Amino acid sequence: MSVSPPHGRPGQPWTVRLALWSARHRWPVFGLWFVLTIGFFAASLALGGIRTVAATGGLGGSDTEARAGARAMSAGASVVAAETMTVVVTSPTVRVTDPVFKAAVETIVARLSGTTASVDGAPGPALGQVIDPYLAPPTAGLVAPDKAGVIVNAQILGSVAARETRTQAIATTISAVQADFPAFGIHAVSNTLTNDQIGSVVNADLDGSLRISLPATFIILVLAFGAVVAAFVPLFLAITALLAAFALLGIYSQAVSPVSPYASQLVVLIGLAVAVDYSLFMVTRFRSERRAGRPRLAAIETASATAGRAVFFSGLAVMISLAGLFMLPNEIFHSMALGTIAVIMAAIAGSLTFVPATLAILGDHVSRLSVPFLSRQRGEGRGLWAALANAVMSRPWISAIAASALLLGLASPVLHMQLGESDLTTFPESVDGVQAVEELQAHWPQGTLLTLEVVVTNAQDGPTKTAILALEPKLLAIQGLSGPAQLGASKDGSAASLSVEMSGAMNDPANWQIVRQVRGQVLPAALGGLPNSRVYVTGDAAESLDNTKIYTDGMARVFLFVLTLSFLLLMIVFHSIVIPTKAILLNLLSTGAAYGAVVLVFQDGWFGSLLGVRPTDAIQNWIPIFIFTVLFGLSMDYEVFILSRVKEFVDHGADTRTAVARGLSVTAGTVTSAAAIMVVVFAVFMTLRLVIIRELGLGLAVAVLVDATVIRCVLLPATMRLLGEWNWYLPPFLRWLPRIRVEVEPLTPGGDDPA
Repeated sequence: MSVSPPHGRPGQPWTVRLALWSARHRWPVFGLWFVLTIGFFAASLALGGIRTVAATGGLGGSDTEARAGARAMSAGASVVAAETMTVVVTSPTVRVTDPVFKAAVETIVARLSGTTASVDGAPGPALGQVIDPYLAPPTAGLVAPDKAGVIVNAQILGSVAARETRTQAIATTISAVQADFPAFGIHAVSNTLTNDQIGSVVNADLDGSLRISLPATFIILVLAFGAVVAAFVPLFLAITALLAAFALLGIYSQAVSPVSPYASQLVVLIGLAVAVDYSLFMVTRFRSERRAGRPRLAAIETASATAGRAVFFSGLAVMISLAGLFMLPNEIFHSMALGTIAVIMAAIAGSLTFVPATLAILGDHVSRLSVPFLSRQRGEGRGLWAALANAVMSRPWISAIAASALLLGLASPVLHMQLGESDLTTFPESVDGVQAVEELQAHWPQGTLLTLEVVVTNAQDGPTKTAILALEPKLLAIQGLSGPAQLGASKDGSAASLSVEMSGAMNDPANWQIVRQVRGQVLPAALGGLPNSRVYVTGDAAESLDNTKIYTDGMARVFLFVLTLSFLLLMIVFHSIVIPTKAILLNLLSTGAAYGAVVLVFQDGWFGSLLGVRPTDAIQNWIPIFIFTVLFGLSMDYEVFILSRVKEFVDHGADTRTAVARGLSVTAGTVTSAAAIMVVVFAVFMTLRLVIIRELGLGLAVAVLVDATVIRCVLLPATMRLLGEWNWYLPPFLRWLPRIRVEVEPLTPGGDDPA
């Protein structure tokens, strides 16, 4: 009987000790992992699952002028203000003056007025103040100027929970009248109704993404391993890591604050790719050690001391990057960072416990069900990748300049990137509320939903009332604003508002300029003499401007935080200031390429028909920051994994050129498979219906593809060849820094247990 490695060997890093402990206690660890992840997920479901905020109201949680104005107008309200529902009725052939059109509208108004719902056991009308457009004054604007449609407005009363209950009954009525009047276009939009519809799309897309990405990932894993059993290990880790992250999001949303409706999508987007990649590194190294003749536990120790350590540091880099998102003053955005950090933590924990335990159970059976022609052992350090690296390093200047020019060209569209808030028109056309908005824009050219609203506090003061009334002509003198102006007041009378209609969309640069003009010029001149009043400009365009400014203002802080901590981590790991500097520059190139691709496709409309993309007027304002933080962390995976092998060869006496060629060729198979999985997972999200998730999917897919090809195969070897021994330069005043080895020599010379 051979001897197992001793417990707690002093020279071993804690990550290796944990992996060996898990391997020796394989069955309890294996079972406990499933009990914890599945049990945690079941507990979150018992608490109510993941509670989300509305998908169409921005991410919220920030104190902006637009939100301050909205709060001022809600002062004194004992319950949540009523919610307006707009029903648009149109016809391509029948005019609104036709008796058939009038009869249809009369029936629709009656059906809506007669809709009932039971709230807290008390039945009552679901809608209040249902307005017949034929009985409203012409100034109400309920009849389309082209006589092709009318608007039926109504109020959904009660608290948020009551409105949710009433909306379910209203949705049934809307579906019924749509079926009874097929010749008419009948579409309804309201915050609750439309967000329920979008929520259904989000959940369906989440299920659809898993149905596509899981089988695709499994196929790539089979191709990478050449064995079916080995391919299942990363999948099991990925699925359980996702469950753990969903559980944390659910408990957080119920106990602390609702989360972003996109948080679950992001957990799948990032978690599936990362969890599979991490376990791929571990399983690949374990199988390599077993083929070299090392006993089972010794192979697990070596895999943990090399690939496992690389996984730990790579995951740490990703979490450091994502932690930068907490620097933005937005609680809902924090939930997106929390979800992605949670799934990465679960993936790291599983790689250090669940994977070693599983490998200890399976042993050589991990290579069972091998696939012919795929399961053969491939030589390391030879072949295509070594030849490519040597070819690049033989002409390093040409290679570096050509690759940099290519990436800079792809990044150039960033110069005209327009950021903003996604409005309803960016959601799928299958959503009834989206169709309602499109009908409004088609038949009411001046817009009926987009307004600019000026809110003034201390409205009971005489001079304030006079100043508000005198404000209308000053606003209507601005091109892009139209009347008649509407006056409003808060419940307690402490604030008053004056709103006018805005043409165009809320992300139009012209509308943002109008908001700035009103805030900076019109209001100081008209209301600047009211010392006891506060004045706010609100509305969708103002809110889009304010929310976007949060991200553009915070971008520098996030970038500085991520770059600084990433630099320090890589400097300590590789004991060099050149390696982290070069890594940052190369990662910025791939980030720029990702941004450029997103602008080309979603803003400029390139390949729109091929990809099924409708051009938008603005990229979602938080997409660039999120792509940067995620990409910068993920790219560290390859950087740490490849350079740790290069450094290993350098430490053993190889020159830089030889070490780079061998390091690239030895890691090529694993890194290529890992990158392919990430690209496929991210590309799958391009098939979904939510534009925001598609923007993220395309940006990350392009970034990883660029990082794994142009960066890894061309720029990395070319720049390392040019720098030579300077790659490992560390100034004398920093040589006191501790040496933290990513890969450490295993202490166990051999031996295995009888299993």
